[in-house]
Order: sequence, then C-alpha cells, then structure tokens
Amino acid sequence: MKVAAYTRVSKEEQAEKDLSLPAQKERIQMYCQSQDWEIYDVYCDDGYSAKNLNRPEMKRMIQDAKAGLFNAVVVVRLDRISRSQKDVLYLIEDVFEKNNVGFKSVTQSFDTTTAFGKAAIGMLAVFAQLERDQLIERITDAKREAAKQGRHGGGFTLYGYYNNPAAKKLEINELEAKTVQFIYNEYIKGDSYQTISETLNAKKIPSPKNKEWSRVTVRDILLNPKYTGKIKHKGNLYEGKHDAIITQDEWEQVQAIAKSKTKFLPGANPGMLSGIIYCGECGMKMRKKAVWQNYPNTNPKKVTNYYVCYNQDGSYLSNKNCTCGYKHVEVIDKKAVDKLLMYSINPKTIKEELSKMFDKTSDNTKAISQAKRELSQVKMKLDKWYLAFEKGALDPDELTERVKELREQRSYLEQQLVSLEVQTGKMKEKDRHLEQFYTVLKNLKKTWKGASPEERTALFHNLVKKVSVTLEDRVSIEFFED
Repeated sequence: MKVAAYTRVSKEEQAEKDLSLPAQKERIQMYCQSQDWEIYDVYCDDGYSAKNLNRPEMKRMIQDAKAGLFNAVVVVRLDRISRSQKDVLYLIEDVFEKNNVGFKSVTQSFDTTTAFGKAAIGMLAVFAQLERDQLIERITDAKREAAKQGRHGGGFTLYGYYNNPAAKKLEINELEAKTVQFIYNEYIKGDSYQTISETLNAKKIPSPKNKEWSRVTVRDILLNPKYTGKIKHKGNLYEGKHDAIITQDEWEQVQAIAKSKTKFLPGANPGMLSGIIYCGECGMKMRKKAVWQNYPNTNPKKVTNYYVCYNQDGSYLSNKNCTCGYKHVEVIDKKAVDKLLMYSINPKTIKEELSKMFDKTSDNTKAISQAKRELSQVKMKLDKWYLAFEKGALDPDELTERVKELREQRSYLEQQLVSLEVQTGKMKEKDRHLEQFYTVLKNLKKTWKGASPEERTALFHNLVKKVSVTLEDRVSIEFFED
C-alpha cells in the first residue's frame, strides 16, 4: 500500500519539538513501518498557516491524489491538514473518498469508511477551528495592547529602522533614514511616486526588499505615520517608543499633497508611457521631466513635459553620456499609440503566433491520447495475471516476476500522463490569453476611440511591455509574451 505523508508547521509552531517537521516525518515513518506501508512521497509545507488550503505542497498532494498515485494520506494529527472544518470535510469527501484514497492520523483513531468515523472527524475539525479562532483573538488583543504601549508590532523591520527586540522598540538606521527623508523632500517639491522610485533606482539605492523601487513602495513610505514616531492600529494613532525620522509638519504637508492628487484620475495627465519607456540609444530607462519656461517673461510660466534618458539627465548618472535628446511627451505618446493602433488594421503577426500555439496544444493532446491507450493496455495485462493467480494458475513468486515490469511501466505512464495534462493546461491557458490578446488588438481602434484617458493608459500598459525611442524619434513597441 502506497501512502502520502503530509507534514506542516507554521511560523508560530517552529519552536515546538513535537510539531517540528523532522519529528512529524519520523513519527509517520515509524507508523508506516509498523503497518508495512510504503511512503510514496513526503509533502512538506514549511511555514504555512492552516487557515486555508492555499499551500504549495497541499496543492501538489491534492493533484497527486486525483491522479491516483497513492492509496492513503497519513498525518501526525488532523490539524496538520487544516484547522478549518469546511476544508477538512472538503478533503475527506471531495478529494480522498472520490479518488479511493484513505486518510489516517497517527495520534487519533477514526475510520473514514463509517458514518461514526466521519462524525468524529467533523467534531475534531470543529475543535481545531475553535482553537484557531481563539488564537486569532489572542493575537489581535496582543497587537492592540502593543500599539497602546507604543511598541512596533510584527516580526518585520520597518525601512529606516533597526528592530531591537530586547528593548521592544525601533531604532533609527541612519543610512536608510536619509533615504526616507529624501523621499519626503522630493515629494514635497512636486515629484510623483513614480519619478521618485525611478530616481532611487538610478542612484542604485537598495530598496526595503532588495528589489527595484516601485511607486507602491514609495507610496507606502509616504503614507506610513510610524516615521513621525507614531504607532497606528485599527485607525487609531498612539505615541510610539521610537524616535521620528520626519517632522509632523513634513508629514502633514505630504498627506495634504497626496489627498489633493486623488482628485485627478490616473493616466489623465500627459506621460502615459512612464515606467515602460526606454532610450533606444543606450538602453537606459527614460523619465518624464517637467521643464518650466518663462522666456520671454510670462505669467503664468509655461510648462513643457519631456521624456529624458537617465544617462543624459546628469543629475542621476554622470558616468555615461547619452545624446538621445529631450523628447516631447505629447509627440512620443502619439507615435506610440499610432504604432499600437496599426495592429488593429493588420494584426497578422499576432494571428500567426496564435496558430503556432494551437499547434503545440494539439501535439500534446495526441501524446495524452497515446499515453492513455498504452496505460489501458498495461492495466489489462495486469488484470490478466491477477486473474490467473486467483484461479491458481500462478504461485506468488511467479506473479511477482510477471507483474514487476508491468507495474513499473504503469507508474511511468501515470506520471507521464499527469505531466502532459499539466503542460496542456498551461498551454490552453496561454492559448486563451493569446486569443483574448488578438481580440483586443482586432477591436482596438474602436475601443480606443470611446475610452477615457485613464482607460487608455491602462489598456496600453496591459498590452505593451516596453517602448523604445531613438535619437531620430523612431518609436518601437514590445508586447508581453502572453
């Protein structure tokens, strides 16, 4: 009998020895040895909560159960698979039973084949869910109390600070604090979230997660009251134990600016290519730059928007020189849109790509049919030998010798079939995306005409991955792969 060993531990349970992953695995192995069961595979979710079934190894185990790769699932105790009564019953009734897969807990006695056994599991699931609900309640109370005492909640470190667990407070990280102050100062001067993020990336300043800075990361820093020395919890502000990085006056200025900007819809302003426009000469990103002009002396001053390469705009990267030039935003935006709308007239390239994708899916479908035919033949041969054994025509040793190779062949074909079906599912999903993509392009001119400025921006960014501009203002666009 082949069984799946499932183990899980959440971050809060890491320190408990009897619940550690090695301890769970060892107990399951010992139990399976006592029952003379073979462990098909160990499915291990490390650091995942039991609040739902959205766990990588749980998903893999469900997929393998449906593929019939094992006969039963073994856990140390019921709450390892879930603390939700609904999820437990779903697994038992809709996954395990439907696919002839048994379920066993090492430390709890129940039998899923009887009505009483199912009721026992239901009751255990109720208590597991109750325990989780009480845990959430305790955590919520603890967070509220920590906020009232001015302590930073959560195990993460806030950008601009060190987390001092001994003192239960945040301490200023001088280097990161300067970046936080820079972000606030630039925003007060008039730069957008996007422009600030592009500036930080150009300066190669490490971001909170050591990835590229984004407008969302910048926005989160600008809207976080902890930088004023406060702690926020459930809409309430409390005095924190940590020192402030920015002043209350700076905070209020930033909030006022952010609030005023919400009156404008995204994409309504010129510069719809911000974030996806690159210099066609040196490959560096370009940013939108507002140039104030008052010559001859005029009031009010005239503002002209340009796209400019970071390597040309010396305030960012002075180690390189680029002569791509300042590009009028309105001119480049129009050229990029015209380029996109051309596909509405003749989207031949996209149609050809679509046909290629369908051909690949068709090849996979043929391979699946072939694997199913071969698997059916192997199973018929196995049934033939088993029947001969039942009639006494074969002794056990002969049966083992006859079916050994057939079993290996069956296992190989079953694994190949699952792999092909997964690949086909992915291909079909890509086909669907590509078909939708083609439909959008085919009707793009009509859609574009009736769209608002913000809808046009969203549409453009959903279709186009990258826009490049050369010295001679030649514009090229690059689509997403799928």
